[in-house]
Amino acid sequence: MRDELVGEVDEIWAEQVRHLPMRGAAPDPERAPLELVALIRTGVRDIEQVSFGRSNAARSGLASSGGFLRLDRTAYPDLALRKGDKVVALDREGAPVFEIMQVDDRSHLRLICDLGDAN
Repeated sequence: MRDELVGEVDEIWAEQVRHLPMRGAAPDPERAPLELVALIRTGVRDIEQVSFGRSNAARSGLASSGGFLRLDRTAYPDLALRKGDKVVALDREGAPVFEIMQVDDRSHLRLICDLGDAN
């Protein structure tokens, strides 16, 4: 049932994305770029509670115009997304580029990344 639900959601909402592995400000030569299908959501971020405190929850580096990337883990089980990598939304006008600000790999269903504007 899980695969059926994810498949239905992805069929409607997923888009072509190019993953650009980075090491600092340069492409990572040990990881090849990859085109994949993932959910990207941008815009309203009311559920984000940005904290400017000293705790580990502080996320002051998260760009307000970013969003989220959600990737089906069963479709890409060996994919390693890292903070600082970039993703290009190929299906969107102008192919906007986002930087991965944080990766949450705790879910067995999806790999979830916070996105910010890429420099």
